[in-house]
Amino acid sequence: MRMFPSRSALRNLALSAASIAVAIALAGVLVAMAGANPWHAFAGMFQTALGSEFALGVTVNKTIPRLVPALGIALALRANLWNIGAEGQLTLGAAAASGVALFGPSLPPALALTLALFAGIIAGAAWGAIPGALRAYCGVSEVITSLMLVYIAIQLTNYLIEGPWLAPSSTFPATAVFPADYRLPRIWPGTLVNAGVFIALAAAAAVWFLVNRTTIGLWLRAVGGNPRASEVIGLPNRPVIIAALALSGALAGLGGAIEVLGVRGRLLEGFSPGYGFEAIAIALLGRLNPLGIIAAALVFGILDAGAAGLQVASAGVSSAIVLIIEALALMLLLAALGLSQRLDQRRMTRSALKTAQG
Repeated sequence: MRMFPSRSALRNLALSAASIAVAIALAGVLVAMAGANPWHAFAGMFQTALGSEFALGVTVNKTIPRLVPALGIALALRANLWNIGAEGQLTLGAAAASGVALFGPSLPPALALTLALFAGIIAGAAWGAIPGALRAYCGVSEVITSLMLVYIAIQLTNYLIEGPWLAPSSTFPATAVFPADYRLPRIWPGTLVNAGVFIALAAAAAVWFLVNRTTIGLWLRAVGGNPRASEVIGLPNRPVIIAALALSGALAGLGGAIEVLGVRGRLLEGFSPGYGFEAIAIALLGRLNPLGIIAAALVFGILDAGAAGLQVASAGVSSAIVLIIEALALMLLLAALGLSQRLDQRRMTRSALKTAQG
């Protein structure tokens, strides 16, 4: 995983960008079929997402909880492991950070935030390690176990919000507002952007460094590339599998902690509209590259922040068109990558035949 993409990686990133562009164009056709002007619709969307400092702040805040879990999913995919449970890990990370913020000791702000953030990281890592251990020692697919754990995490968190942690005066399921010492400070006056931006960027740099500059990164790539060969040469496959999914869960948990400590200021029922699931698409669209993932997460943040503007600019057009764009982009990318691989295989076959005939 290179921070600065190679030529082949740039080609893949170009495919991602083209997939998003074509998806937006196809969505424009749907908008036109609904009787609205696509230009006005998307102009309204981008104006709402990028048209002012406050709008930019909203877009950034909607990017971060998608970006950090996507980095974790990309990390697991380097070991050929599919972490489908980032939504549950994100939710438990948010719950753990909230528990520390609500019931933790009175500490200086820096220590308080560090404690709460680490609680989110540890909760996410523990939840990710469960499917890792089941895959490593029992051969159970991490796709199934990580997905099923999502619903356990969500229901457990909802129990806390609706039960022992419910704020007495709240009109909807939510905890009390966190003390000021447990809130991430805002860094951009006039907006809601908080210090979680720096944490997310640091996480992107850390993932790049881990994969490219550490022994663990080498093991991840080896296990993902050929697990049998890596086992023959003595690599610790089982610990690597557990570590990969635990690290993936840790990043998802960190994303949840940033969301509640920086944006929400309390734990709300349904605070995540599916950030962990969207992170899978973002990791794929970003081609597992940190810079690509940042760009893809920003696109999703723009689409989410601008959904209301699209609906206002085009009466009768639902903001659900944003979900259609996201799904189309991923489908087009997968189709393009599949076609590209087939063409590469044909070229290799022809080249081998020419070499044999020569």
